[in-house]
Amino acid sequence: MTAISAERQAVLDEHLRAESEHDLAALIDGFTDDCFNDVACLGERHDGPERVAERYEKMWQSFPDFRVRIKRVMAANDDCVVTENEWTGTHLGPFQGIPATSRRVTMRALVAWHFRGDVPWGETVFFDVGSIARQIGAESKLTEPPA
Repeated sequence: MTAISAERQAVLDEHLRAESEHDLAALIDGFTDDCFNDVACLGERHDGPERVAERYEKMWQSFPDFRVRIKRVMAANDDCVVTENEWTGTHLGPFQGIPATSRRVTMRALVAWHFRGDVPWGETVFFDVGSIARQIGAESKLTEPPA
C-alpha cells in the first residue's frame, strides 16, 4: 500500500464521510471553488460546484443508501492520490435511464483524487459499468456505447 500523510488521509476520510452521509454542504465545501467530477466510464464531466452537487444528488437519488469507503491507496504524489474504493447501495431510483430495480449493488472503483495544495480540486472516477448493469438487471442498456 502506498502511504499518504495523515493530513491527506483525513481530507479523504472527511470527503467519504460527507459522501456516505449525503452531506452535500460539507462535500462541496471540501473542494476548490473550480471543482470537477469526471465519471470517465460514463463520459460525464461535471465542472463547478453546482454541477458537482447535481452529480452527487443524482447518485443519491438512484442509490439512497449509498455508502463508499477506501479499500486501499494505490499511488500518491503531491497533486494526486489514486485509491481503490468500494461503494454499495440499493437501486431505488433511476440510474442512467434505468428505472429502479430495488437490487443491491456493490461496486469497486478507481478514483484519481486531484489536489491543489491540500484541497481536493476534483475526482476522476473509473468503474465497471457492466458490473453495475448485471447487478441491477439492465446489462444491455448500460453497456451500449454512448451516442
